[in-house]
Amino acid sequence: MNTLSRSAIARRRRTLAHTVLRDLTETGDVTVPVWWEEEIQREFDGLGGFLAELSRQWWTAYAAHLDALIELGVDDPSQAWDDVAAQMPRLRAVLDAYTDEASLAEAERRHCDVLRWTTRRESKPAA
Repeated sequence: MNTLSRSAIARRRRTLAHTVLRDLTETGDVTVPVWWEEEIQREFDGLGGFLAELSRQWWTAYAAHLDALIELGVDDPSQAWDDVAAQMPRLRAVLDAYTDEASLAEAERRHCDVLRWTTRRESKPAA
């Protein structure tokens, strides 16, 4: 039985997402063209899974950048958002184009909940 590890599946999905985004950048589209539908269905079980992956990539980059800004003394979430949007413009444009998709809304809600929970936590005093 040949089963892929979680990391192999994650790499394969990241690669496909990157390839689709590169294609969208070249065509100027912000919605997934029909020629990607079959592969997205096979890899992500449909558009919802693909959008959830893009959302995960966005929020991972955003959280890392926000953390870096906080470390530098810049406590401005909107600055982090603008910076990451400039670094990943097509990804952000695709997510914005699918704002009304229920699966994306659920993924975005989960990421926002984690971010809110993380930023509300008080740091523990050094021992």
